[in-house]
Amino acid sequence: MIRIVIAEDDRLMARSLAVLCQKAFGEAALSIKTFDTLTPALYYIRENPIDLLLLDISLKGESGFEILKFPEKESFYTIVISSAAENAVNAFEYGVLDFIPKPFTEERFLAAIARMQRSGQTGAAYKNCLSLKRDGAIDLVRYQDILYLQAVGNFTDIVLRDGRTERVRRTMDSMQHELNSDFFRSHRSYIVNLAAISRIVRGANNTYRVILENDEEAPVSRTRYNMLRNLFGDSSPEN
Repeated sequence: MIRIVIAEDDRLMARSLAVLCQKAFGEAALSIKTFDTLTPALYYIRENPIDLLLLDISLKGESGFEILKFPEKESFYTIVISSAAENAVNAFEYGVLDFIPKPFTEERFLAAIARMQRSGQTGAAYKNCLSLKRDGAIDLVRYQDILYLQAVGNFTDIVLRDGRTERVRRTMDSMQHELNSDFFRSHRSYIVNLAAISRIVRGANNTYRVILENDEEAPVSRTRYNMLRNLFGDSSPEN
């Protein structure tokens, strides 16, 4: 599920953006919420995890940049769509993924979405947090603070480098969709932070595991062992 918020006060434009999103993401399941004023959009974003914000800078006289002043912006991609091209530099200073000046073509919009998809695949720094909804608020967990993730029934445990564990009602596939290339699915029930791997260990009967920081361990399936070795190349820390 790709969760999108459109903050746009022109109803026709908002409707067009929703249609373009359907085309850009193809068969992927989408959740699209549309707001034409700043305050409801801001409250929704602060209370619900999202993946993409399509943001008009001027929302009935209020500045859309107010949304980008909050830390939640680190957990999603933002594409600014505005007729005020002079705001482009300011937008990029807020760390947005792209700035599309109005009027724009379908091809320009699709190119921006393709850039988002490439960013997710290459681990670009536009999104560096997981957003977790709990007790009516959004908690942000930085990728760099995660040691590994483990499937526990219908839940996923996020084990942090400081020893804490956050349990969320999310599947591993759902969690993997939000992570960047710093993480590796070592096993159907484990995703590990590559930067936290100290050793790759070959056990008896062709079993494998990784030793992480603080001597934590995670299994590595046979089919993924060579993939993991290739990621490290000749410098693989194997025992």
